[in-house]
Amino acid sequence: MPEEPAVDVTADQTLAQELLKDLRETQIKLEAARTEAASLKVLLALRTHQHDQAWQDGRRLAAALEDAEARTKAATEQDAARENTASAEAVAMADERTEAVRTVLSAVLASIGQRALDRRRFQEMIARAGREAPDQGPGAARHAVLLTEARRVLGIAE
Repeated sequence: MPEEPAVDVTADQTLAQELLKDLRETQIKLEAARTEAASLKVLLALRTHQHDQAWQDGRRLAAALEDAEARTKAATEQDAARENTASAEAVAMADERTEAVRTVLSAVLASIGQRALDRRRFQEMIARAGREAPDQGPGAARHAVLLTEARRVLGIAE
């Protein structure tokens, strides 16, 4: 009978044990890689959420800035309109005061006789100009100027 070759059982067992050991190490590495992949997925989700929040905050701030700029522009335009109105009123009042002084000078020139000022005629002309002057608006400034200048011409102390 032919002899069977001698089988080295120890070498086969050692090889099987080493393969088993390598398999377990590979399974441990695989589990660690899966754990790391899961943690990276969570980190990616967190970063994505943070990015979305930052983007939304940026959009809100940009909208708020645009709103504030629009309100500032509107307020500036209103202030400019008020200033234009105020300066238009100031110009109108100055024109009315100038007209009142012209009226007084005209009354003086018309009241001067051959020797002196006809006080009665001057007073009548100033009274008529006062009745014709408006009571409201820029024209109301005429009253004060007419009174002041007429007193000055007549020599009456204020």
